[in-house]
Amino acid sequence: MSQARKKSVVTSIYIYIGFVFGAINTFLFSKYFQPAEFGLTRVLLDLSMLLTSIACLGGPAVLGRFFPYYKGHLPFKKIDILSLAFINGIIGFILLCVGISLFEPVIIRKFSGKSPLLIDYFYLVYPFTFFMVMFQILEIHAWHMQRPVLTNLFKELIFRGLNFILIVAFMLGVMHFFTFITLYSCIYAVMFASLIMIFIYKKELPLAMPPSRVTRRMWDKMLPYALFMVGGNVITIAARTIDGLVISSVQGLEYAAVFAISSYVSSVLEVPQRSVISIAVPILAQAWKDKHINKIADVYRKTSLNLLVISSFLFTLIWLNLDDAFDFLHLDPIYREGKPLILWLGLAKIVELGTGVNSQIIATSPRWRFELQSNMVLLFLAVPLNYLLIKHFGLVGAGIANLISISVFNVIRFAYLWKHYGLQPFDRSNALAILLPLAIYFPIAYLIHVDHPLINMFIRSMLFTGIATIAVIRLHISEDMNQVYHTFLDKVKRMTGRH
Repeated sequence: MSQARKKSVVTSIYIYIGFVFGAINTFLFSKYFQPAEFGLTRVLLDLSMLLTSIACLGGPAVLGRFFPYYKGHLPFKKIDILSLAFINGIIGFILLCVGISLFEPVIIRKFSGKSPLLIDYFYLVYPFTFFMVMFQILEIHAWHMQRPVLTNLFKELIFRGLNFILIVAFMLGVMHFFTFITLYSCIYAVMFASLIMIFIYKKELPLAMPPSRVTRRMWDKMLPYALFMVGGNVITIAARTIDGLVISSVQGLEYAAVFAISSYVSSVLEVPQRSVISIAVPILAQAWKDKHINKIADVYRKTSLNLLVISSFLFTLIWLNLDDAFDFLHLDPIYREGKPLILWLGLAKIVELGTGVNSQIIATSPRWRFELQSNMVLLFLAVPLNYLLIKHFGLVGAGIANLISISVFNVIRFAYLWKHYGLQPFDRSNALAILLPLAIYFPIAYLIHVDHPLINMFIRSMLFTGIATIAVIRLHISEDMNQVYHTFLDKVKRMTGRH
């Protein structure tokens, strides 16, 4: 795991820089855009993610699982699985466009009342979706080229950086909202073009014409896998985007903007998960191929513990400073309505991250069909829960629905891996990862009160971070974190001339 740990740390740094950009963008959206305009950017992104999961036709999943077989049996230039994924994506996008045209009256009926702005700009999901499909395929290819840092740099930093440029141009009056939202929908086009040029320059873009001998031999395994995984991906994305879509339909784009800010705050917890997944997938795929169950168990245990430590401590720090952040930023009062939602969404993220890479272990295993089956449970829980709870409790209902569905979903996956492979990632360290931040939170929350919100946030954050870091290292909660800490100390000593 040392190589994976190093890449994960580097990737997380890049992603957190991107999140700083994202936080600035979110603040500027809330200050200089109408809530409905801000909500539109969120709903367009959610819709495009959902439609992308359909249009891919399982291509990225097939590329992720079967690339090691091509790499092991073909010269690099003869590998055709990337070409197959691109062809799949283009065909899927065409079929998607046909399907959308058939369901257009339903879409108009559901959103025209509360979210008319979405109807006006719905056509922008087409470029958004197409280039998101192309980018996702290249992203999986980059993982197998040992370049997960590169794609995370594009997704997390460059996407937000380009978004920031567009926001500033809008603020300065250089463009109207029509131009802004049109260019916003084309950001993935710029990212895809840039990434493909990098791979061409590096000579890491095998686009052999199919079918190769490996494709002819394995198509009967790849096709059912693709069909199952496209179903699983659609269900997963639908379950994760249904809340924002239901809110925009039932309550309007203004409350979709409130949901966007609340979910953005909780999504900060996803940063380490994203970097870990991009590194873990090729490792797991190779381990299943080589039948190294101990390696899979090691990845499962370490990712579960590390992600639980980071998410629980990070969310506690966010909650400690949330009221001061609202006071300091002087946001529209409507956005304060999202505070209870942040709590529920944050707890759901901790549950999800605390179970490690269970989804990726199942998806790359011989029992990959369970990926679709478990995702169906998630969808069947998420859709009715979101609709009913949002109708009755408003925004908070989305958070409660999220926590219930994610918890049940991950308990099922945990039980499945334990039963069929004897894999379970938990020990006493996981309990410490939950209890320790709570033990640090309460004394600071009740003893530290400074009138100025910025100063209060600074003092509380420094105290919490310092105590938490010392506690994690002294108690040896995570082997990986202790190794990172000692590696950092060694580098500091070398730089200062101390040995």
